[in-house]
Amino acid sequence: MIKYSEFNPGQETADFWQTLLASISQGVCVFDANGYISLFNHCLPELLDLPEEFLASRPSLREVYDFQMQRGDFAGAPHPLDNPSWEASLEDGQGLIPDHLLRLKHLGRTLQVQTKRLPGTGLIQIFADVSDYMQAEAGRKRANQLLFATQAIAELGGWEVDLQLNQVTWTDGVYRIFDTTPQAFTPTPVTIRPLFTEQALAIEKASYQPMGQPTSPHEFEVEVITLKGRHIWLHSRGTTNWVNDRAVKRTAIVQDITRRKQTELALRDSEARWKLALESVGDGLWDLQVQSGEQYLSPNLLRMYGYDDGELKSSLDELDALIHPEDIGRLQHDRQAHFQGLTPTISNEHRVLCKDGSWKWVHSRGMVISRDVQGQPLRMIGTHSDITERKTADALVWQQAHFDALTGLPNRRLMRERLVQEIKKCRRNRLKLALLFIDLDHFKEVNDTLGHDRGDELLVEAARRIQRCLREVDTVARMGGDEFTVIVTGLSDEANLQGILPKLLYALSAPFQLGLDQVFVSASMGVTVYPTDTLEVEDLLKNADQALYVAKAAGRNRFSFFTAALQEAAMQRAQLTHDLRAALPAQEFCIVYQPIVTLSSGEIHKAEALIRWQHPQRGLISPADFIPVAESSGLIVEMGEWVFAQAAAQVKAWRSRLHPQFQVSVNKSPLQFENPNPNHVPWIEQLRALGLPGESIVVEITEGLLLSTSSGVVEQLLKLRDQGINVSLDDFGTGYSSLSYLQKFDIDFIKIDQSFVRHLTPDSTNLVLCQAIIAMAHALGMKVIAEGVETAQQRDLLAAAGCDYAQGYLYSRPVNVTEFEAMVKRSEEALDQAV
Repeated sequence: MIKYSEFNPGQETADFWQTLLASISQGVCVFDANGYISLFNHCLPELLDLPEEFLASRPSLREVYDFQMQRGDFAGAPHPLDNPSWEASLEDGQGLIPDHLLRLKHLGRTLQVQTKRLPGTGLIQIFADVSDYMQAEAGRKRANQLLFATQAIAELGGWEVDLQLNQVTWTDGVYRIFDTTPQAFTPTPVTIRPLFTEQALAIEKASYQPMGQPTSPHEFEVEVITLKGRHIWLHSRGTTNWVNDRAVKRTAIVQDITRRKQTELALRDSEARWKLALESVGDGLWDLQVQSGEQYLSPNLLRMYGYDDGELKSSLDELDALIHPEDIGRLQHDRQAHFQGLTPTISNEHRVLCKDGSWKWVHSRGMVISRDVQGQPLRMIGTHSDITERKTADALVWQQAHFDALTGLPNRRLMRERLVQEIKKCRRNRLKLALLFIDLDHFKEVNDTLGHDRGDELLVEAARRIQRCLREVDTVARMGGDEFTVIVTGLSDEANLQGILPKLLYALSAPFQLGLDQVFVSASMGVTVYPTDTLEVEDLLKNADQALYVAKAAGRNRFSFFTAALQEAAMQRAQLTHDLRAALPAQEFCIVYQPIVTLSSGEIHKAEALIRWQHPQRGLISPADFIPVAESSGLIVEMGEWVFAQAAAQVKAWRSRLHPQFQVSVNKSPLQFENPNPNHVPWIEQLRALGLPGESIVVEITEGLLLSTSSGVVEQLLKLRDQGINVSLDDFGTGYSSLSYLQKFDIDFIKIDQSFVRHLTPDSTNLVLCQAIIAMAHALGMKVIAEGVETAQQRDLLAAAGCDYAQGYLYSRPVNVTEFEAMVKRSEEALDQAV
């Protein structure tokens, strides 16, 4: 052990100190007995923003502070050495030098300075950057004032001894210092005597020295015993009142200095002092004798892991035994590399088993400070820093960045990472993998009808079902909403999928019990295979998405494999989307009208407006091809507004030329309800500007829109009713509407879907269904329109069932305005002749 008195003589000791100081993360400066800098570590110039050359010139403490004062470091505060207690302490070489703060204005830093006197050899100062702490404290100033007051009371107290009346008075602080209360203990000259050791009584007695003055000061430190039997140290400072050289009263402030005394005892030699300096920053210290394996573990380090002194053997093997099995190998590798001189220091993060069974993350840093003549390490010192909170926070951030919060499944990011890794494995092992995109059919209806909480329950259960259908090596990820992705890896043949895919469909089509509700959904799946379809990650994702699109378009509850034809179709859809964006400005759209005929009279006072696209290169494009693209791209909103404007202008003309009560039906997409453009003029205002009433237009909606829980959608539907605009429910019988929805939104017309009309014959089930729909609608005050009427038999059966209107190719295909007007005139002439 190197004592501090050995510091100056030898270069080897100086090197040791320089090496030691370099491992400390605070700034450290050692002043010799003459007050000049003799050593400093690499952190000090950076913390104080002082030139290293200036410090190396060995200035005195005053010269350092003078330099900083001239530069304006202290933000207008007085010179630190102008404090009388500092000057007295420095001059007599005996007094205690208080800790203080330096505020470096030009750096915006606040440093805590701890100064310790080294017996016979000068001072050591430790500088710690406490800027963040001070800033945080400033924000909590009011709360901390109470805290500081409480701490002051806990450490300080006052007492008074009336020697004439034999009375002793204590403040609350003194009661706390002696582990008691005013209720439990009454201080008197007799009762307090057992609280002082014999040495303390002797020191206290010797402090009564008359000086020929009415008062005399005293100051001493004594060891006392609290009411709980604890031995503590007190510092007493005060005055004694004298009358005729006889002490009559003593008043003093006392402070519990037990911790300071313990620190001073620990600083009996230089080895203890530098170990304490390291531990003062909160780290645990270790000191390893490499050849013997004997290792010193500081009290801080032991406390870090929950151990008391003596509970761990002072050996390297003892501490290594506590290191996590997954971490010990890397630590030993790093340690050996440093022993061999391959690294300047050792730095390793690992987990240590605490006494209570928990694992604590630590950052271990150290360096060899002495080697033998062969270069073999003899001694290595270092620290352990507790980084558990940082590691926990890092793990949480990683978890949130890679996993879905609802289902706990990997998210899109982690799925891509795993897909890349699995492709590498399959390439190396000449195997295949399948990428599946899964979309839950009709999930939106569940969400809309039962609420998002039930929807979340369904998603969690769906995730479990998918996982149960797969192996542990496969990956299930949630991409968002009701979309899942599956990586089935390590396939020797694509035929292996034939058992997995139907199993997934069956699992997801089974009923879901959500509280008291039982719901049914299904799944659509798109499948692509590596390396059969492509070698690239991005292409696999595109392929699976294209295959999913086909599975959904084909009727859902099925899977579809990617093919080259799908790639071509996807490219066509992309091109169609591109062309569609230019079609409206280029005036490539037109409106055609299909008559809606009154069955009882054959009159035509209604029509449905339908959009058509005349592509400049591809010619007439079917709505079945471009409407879904418009829906998915959001272009349907602008298109719908254009169709309405055209239809409104046309119905104004037809009310003048054909019939004063003529109506035109306009389809309105759910997207127009859910994402209305605030810049568009409301339809009722456009109608009023044309001098038209609301009833001149009928808005056709789908059944699914009635299930929407969006307040905006509900408000718009109710507003249509209030404005007199009729509402027609399209494709009735194919969705999920109920009578309550029909009544809630005041539907005016129900359109029987053509799937019921197409096979309409006498005594058929479809006829029974049509009759039931018509009867129900009439009972609710609604009119009925039958779509897809193509034969006279269908017309007659519907008329006999009481259907109000018919629409279909029996009467006319959708035609332009000129043809429509001519058709109406022919119809009117025919009716006149029949009469």
